[in-house]
Amino acid sequence: MPVIRFAGSAGPRTAKPKGDHMLKSASFKMAMLGGGAAVALAGPAFAQVAGPDRGGLLDEVIVTASKREESVREVSGSVSAVSGEQLEALGAQGLADYVQRVPGVVFNQFQPGTSHVVIRGVATSAGNVQGQGTTGYYINEVPLTEPGWTIVIPDVDAFDVDRVEVLRGPQGSLFGSASMGGVVNYIANQADASGFDAAAEGTLSQTRNADLGGSAKAMLNVPIIADKLAVRGVFAHRTEPGYLDNIGVGRNGSSDISVTGGRVSVLFTPAEGSRLSWLSLYQKTEADDAPYRNPELGQFKRSTALLEPNETDFQVHSLRVDQDLGPATFTALAAYQKKSQDFLFDYTPWRSAYNADLGLNLTSPLYIESGGESEGKSLEMRVASNGEGPFRWLFGAMYFETDKFLYEQLGAQGAAAQFDASPLFGPGSGAVIAPGGAIFNAFFTDLKSKETALFGEATYAFVPQLELTVGGRLFKTKIDSVSRQQGFSTYPGGPTASPTEDEQDGFSPKVSLTWIPNDDLRVYGLYSEGFRFGTPNTQGLSTYPVPAGSGSDELKNYELGVRSDWLDGRLRVDATAFYIDWQDIQLRLLTPDNFNYAANGGAASIKGLELSTSWRVTDRFDLQSNVTWMEARLDEPLFILWYGTAPKGAQLPGSADWSVSTTAVYRFDAPYEPTLLLSHRYLSEGISDLNSAVPGVAVNEQGDYSLLDLRLSARFGSTTLTVFGDNLTDDRGVTRTVPEANGLSQGLVRPRTFGVTAHWEL
Repeated sequence: MPVIRFAGSAGPRTAKPKGDHMLKSASFKMAMLGGGAAVALAGPAFAQVAGPDRGGLLDEVIVTASKREESVREVSGSVSAVSGEQLEALGAQGLADYVQRVPGVVFNQFQPGTSHVVIRGVATSAGNVQGQGTTGYYINEVPLTEPGWTIVIPDVDAFDVDRVEVLRGPQGSLFGSASMGGVVNYIANQADASGFDAAAEGTLSQTRNADLGGSAKAMLNVPIIADKLAVRGVFAHRTEPGYLDNIGVGRNGSSDISVTGGRVSVLFTPAEGSRLSWLSLYQKTEADDAPYRNPELGQFKRSTALLEPNETDFQVHSLRVDQDLGPATFTALAAYQKKSQDFLFDYTPWRSAYNADLGLNLTSPLYIESGGESEGKSLEMRVASNGEGPFRWLFGAMYFETDKFLYEQLGAQGAAAQFDASPLFGPGSGAVIAPGGAIFNAFFTDLKSKETALFGEATYAFVPQLELTVGGRLFKTKIDSVSRQQGFSTYPGGPTASPTEDEQDGFSPKVSLTWIPNDDLRVYGLYSEGFRFGTPNTQGLSTYPVPAGSGSDELKNYELGVRSDWLDGRLRVDATAFYIDWQDIQLRLLTPDNFNYAANGGAASIKGLELSTSWRVTDRFDLQSNVTWMEARLDEPLFILWYGTAPKGAQLPGSADWSVSTTAVYRFDAPYEPTLLLSHRYLSEGISDLNSAVPGVAVNEQGDYSLLDLRLSARFGSTTLTVFGDNLTDDRGVTRTVPEANGLSQGLVRPRTFGVTAHWEL
């Protein structure tokens, strides 16, 4: 039987035979890539298939979607797991390279740290919402999505990642707030005390209209005490040269992006059944200019009066204890996280309006500094039953608190002197309005939040062919916010402070019924719900009044799934139909002067079908495809302040009616084990914000693009060389559109890129 290493386990385990109860549906095969582990990019788990040298023996794909290790084929829900081998085969660096290959997912790429994953169309914006998002992000089960305006969307570098799990549909019962559309859970490789290990990878690439780019990455795993204590370290750095030319500042290739980070894992198994693991992760992203174009200037042009740099970083430190108690396993997970972001936006097009309204004569560029930082502490403790009996259960408790600081500042060099000279303010006003000389209006928010919950789930098999799962989460959320404002808008008075508070509680249920008539068929029905924090508004820098805030919305998910295997396991066909009822939606809206605020309103429904097929045509040729059809639409007209009414039937932002991903892998019978991988992705058109749904308002479009990638690899001893071409047709796909002060701004898929990667492993 094949030996399988479980993420989070102390060492290898032996797979159970196919007839075992836990593997009834796991009859899928593994496809070799370059003689190593493979890539078969299909099905909810992106099935892995063993090559001829393994005799077609079946391997498990293990996930933690139900907070216990189990085969993905045993989960009564929609789960995809992109393994580390698959990430390597795709040449994946970050989310843009793989997450949109998962059924039901749209990646709305824009600025680093603010590019959002939208799952099953559950979104009201392609970017940040004013409050908590609808997709939950985790690293080894540590929650990273705090309440309020999101600081840093984690995009962990894919090197030495064990897998990335994508859970589709609301996960409120086990994962808590922010998981209304689904969850992205990074599972980093842990230290391995069974032996020394090392790997290194280097890439050189050339993108159209850009300088040479590249990356350097390394991993070292060192046992300290054989089979008991080990340390694993990972370092990764990559540079993505800018392909946009900022004609306003006279700089070509202005939007360079660099990503630097690393991880340290420590694993200690003092005795059989006892495991202590530590994980520290840090990653920093820097961009010297915003990576979006102004389409009216040309395909690779943008124009601002100054560069718009942005910087994000996040760190996570976690300690996990797993103790086998015999009939059950106890798990405790404590974590600390810190995230920050800093952006600068050119606001010069509004300078003349401020000069006229305030009696100023500003001549230097007008800008907005925006960002913030957050600190979070979380603790989860749970107990899960062991064994394969007809009754399985899990229950636990969690606590998650965050402290967040947000800022937004409007400034221009020489502002203080201009206020002194203004007939509306007069001498001496500059020192009060702009004490630093440049910032003349500022808005700050201090936000403290807490989430506490009791959760549980139980599964009972009436007979081996029929299982019922019932679970839920009893939760309470509280958010306290103090907003402060200072500058010309409060003059001649001093700074103002506005405290707000929001407290909510509820219950998020989950029920599923699963029918398993034989080893090759699994049918389930699922009902689940999601929730998130509400969020207050403050006036901010906008000159237009905004509502007081928003409360939690309600989302209910109905799902029917079928997993089937055919042709003795050579063909897999999985299908999922779902319907989502979304009421009292939290909305991110824009004032006419382009400032954000939150409100509740309207209702929407989302219906869709996800189809995944994986076909092993021959022992050397695999063909896989994922197709999603979805309609995410408003159920009733929605009035949007300052813009008008979005009609019933309008599309939800950040969604797409169609998404298709197809991958073909061919392994040649030749020296050096050459492997050819050809992949294609298609995304239909969509909109980036709800304002675009209002008749007569300019539509901010995105989507409607196809990407074709080709990779050819060969193995030379311990080194695999890969030459690749991404976006071979050089499609100018728009991933998000935003109306900015400088005009329409569009994020793009990266233009045609060629490169070579060398991957070495011990």
